[in-house]
Amino acid sequence: LPSACPLPYPCTGRLDTMPKIGGFEEPEILSSEGSWQITGKINGMVNIKLEPGEACCGEVGSMEYFQEGVKMDTKLSGKGIFAAASSWASGESPFRMVFTNESPDTTLYVGLTPNQPLGNIIPVKLTEHTGNIVNAKLGAYMGSMGKDIKTTVDFKRPSCASCCACICGGPSPMIQRISTANEAEDTAFLTAMGTIVKRRIAAGEKIKVDTDALVAYEDSIQFDATRTGDCSPKGCCLVCCGGEGLWLTTLTGKDDTDGGFVWLQSYNMDKLDSLLVTERQENEGGDGASGGAPIEASEMER
Repeated sequence: LPSACPLPYPCTGRLDTMPKIGGFEEPEILSSEGSWQITGKINGMVNIKLEPGEACCGEVGSMEYFQEGVKMDTKLSGKGIFAAASSWASGESPFRMVFTNESPDTTLYVGLTPNQPLGNIIPVKLTEHTGNIVNAKLGAYMGSMGKDIKTTVDFKRPSCASCCACICGGPSPMIQRISTANEAEDTAFLTAMGTIVKRRIAAGEKIKVDTDALVAYEDSIQFDATRTGDCSPKGCCLVCCGGEGLWLTTLTGKDDTDGGFVWLQSYNMDKLDSLLVTERQENEGGDGASGGAPIEASEMER
């Protein structure tokens, strides 16, 4: 093949020669150590390799398969009742599935899949980010390598430029903090809808995104809520007819840092709910009967 042909490097699984338009890139699909691989995109699966004695975790209901010799168990999602309650408040179950390779000398595999519809798996190496922490929308955690990664609930106020940003600037005022104190077990898997892209925002740099697009961000990122339009006739028309509502989310790299990463999603549950409601209304009004026409099987699957 010609040298210009973009082939994925084995260590990343990405098209590394592909230009990153706008600075955005897709997350890796293969770990550099070969300990996990993501197969498929929408509703894909992460295959995790466990050496003897190693373990991984998944949220309740995420298990797709595991080989003979792997022990499946359930534990609290935090150390103690209060930690488990904090994890539950962050959008997770108070329990977590644990898969341990109990074979003395055999490498075994576990497969995990997202519980979220149209879910895309996002690997995050926490030690590469500020404070070994990533802030995410509620319920983003899907699984992790090892057993030491924590999920807790917190206010997003420290990252907000104002109270308005805390309420209107994208995610809810509560966020999920995903962290690790064990640098040997630092890979978490998040899930969000649609295609996922990540981008590094330099200190002082700003980008504006849809309020439902933000999935996760580092502590070195500040976000604010800015109005879509002003009070002029054109501004009011933009707010009412532009499809973005009253607010946009502005993401800025904090000046006293080196900037940080943000992760965005191309689809969200509000768009899916709107589509399903539209499909149902169209089917219910099909023949003018009081009860509406029954929904076809193909439409139900959609």
